[in-house]
Amino acid sequence: MNVFTLALVISIAFTCYKANAEVTPEELQWVEQALSEINHNTDDANVRWQYVQHTVMPDLTRVERFDASQPEMQRWTLVSENGEKPDKKRTDKYQQHQQDLKEDKDENSHELAFSDLIDLTTLVLVAEDETSVAFKFVPNIEELDNAALTGMLYLDKASKQLKKILISNTDDLNPAFSVTLTKFELELGFAVFEGLAMPEHTSTTIEGTAAIFKSLDSIQTVTYHDYKMINKPQA
Repeated sequence: MNVFTLALVISIAFTCYKANAEVTPEELQWVEQALSEINHNTDDANVRWQYVQHTVMPDLTRVERFDASQPEMQRWTLVSENGEKPDKKRTDKYQQHQQDLKEDKDENSHELAFSDLIDLTTLVLVAEDETSVAFKFVPNIEELDNAALTGMLYLDKASKQLKKILISNTDDLNPAFSVTLTKFELELGFAVFEGLAMPEHTSTTIEGTAAIFKSLDSIQTVTYHDYKMINKPQA
């Protein structure tokens, strides 16, 4: 399963605030274990899933189905776009796009694990209440200036499972020549499906310009539902 980029900073009210403090070895272990579980659960080599992916953008709503029991190039199916079932021409184009993505990933890209987003050496405990524990961290996103980013990570207090990762900018970002992002917000939300913590939604909000005049403003949300485990996780 691909890792999900997203944005939208949500403020969560905590009843108990803490002065920023370095994490204890036990607290660091909580976070490391939570991230390790997510990486494990989303790796097809460990657990295979079927699920539905629902993407919403300003001009497009798309529903796709993923089935890890199918051959690799047939795992993604386009269900609908803007509420309409695709015709054969659109389906063929979609499948070709999926193949191109797979080939590009194999040749040029590195799939980022959830744990790669977080510099664990910067982890700080900032708040907790009866249900959640919150940590602040410096993000680790290669394409962006991490000094202009800040991140929050939330664990479920009882289970120590990952609930949410939020990343946003504290200053303008310049990811490429003549490109300026004045707003960057990324949110990863997680929930438990069939006993395992899995991605539940992602959202990304971007505001900025390219070459001064071209707007790059964009909002995208993706939700994941109808999870069905095909095989039990390997020990």
